[in-house]
Amino acid sequence: MGTSSATIHVLYVDDDPALVDLVAEYLEREAEQLEVETATGVDEALDRFHDPDDPIDCIISDHEMSGMDGLSFLRAVRETDSNLPFLIYTGRGSEEVAQEAISQGVTDYMQKARGMAQYAVLANRIVQAVEKYRAERNTRRRLLALETAWQGICIVDADGRIEYANSAFLDLYSYREDELIGEPWMSLFPDPEKPRVEGEIIASLDQTGGWAGESVGLTSDGEEFEQTLSIAELPDGGFVVAVDRFDREAVDDFFLVGERERDDD
Repeated sequence: MGTSSATIHVLYVDDDPALVDLVAEYLEREAEQLEVETATGVDEALDRFHDPDDPIDCIISDHEMSGMDGLSFLRAVRETDSNLPFLIYTGRGSEEVAQEAISQGVTDYMQKARGMAQYAVLANRIVQAVEKYRAERNTRRRLLALETAWQGICIVDADGRIEYANSAFLDLYSYREDELIGEPWMSLFPDPEKPRVEGEIIASLDQTGGWAGESVGLTSDGEEFEQTLSIAELPDGGFVVAVDRFDREAVDDFFLVGERERDDD
């Protein structure tokens, strides 16, 4: 299929014991990274879904089942996880069921059919859905890491405009997010510093892909301050900037030295 080989843990739910095992077997044949567990009822499936020690990557469910149906199962899952891939795979669906499933946050909807070709299609949809889910989850985690970083971090696009800034960066320059996003990165430097930024820092990025050193920053209310910068070029032509106030580092060092002196006494 031309996809990654990371194992994908799938839970397939259908109240037909013979069919559920058959589908699981054929899905694993179609994509070697799939490991398919089965359940013949929603209560059993929910118990498995809520197991914190063995997380599921994707759920496939029939719709018309004894007890709770596929849409009710979907709603129960979405109360816990709004993003987990959930595919309804049913033989007795309808346009109304499909529309309701979409409104409840289903990832995909597929009608059961005759023949073996359907399993290749279903396996491919599972793999694509999980890879998209994993990629988006990793992006969310990276953004969370950036947001909780003590350093100010921003991403500048290929046109030199700020497309992302974490909270520490906004605080450092005294901007709100809606005031800074889309603005030129060069606006964060006082006029006398701009020729150096263009001639040394930007030029160094073009030559070596990175730059680190000291500069002078400019806050939204016109305050100039000494800062340390670390800049790395991105593949798309933009770059990422990590920044902190130079005087804050000096203050931190002063207190660390003072603490060490007190400890020595």
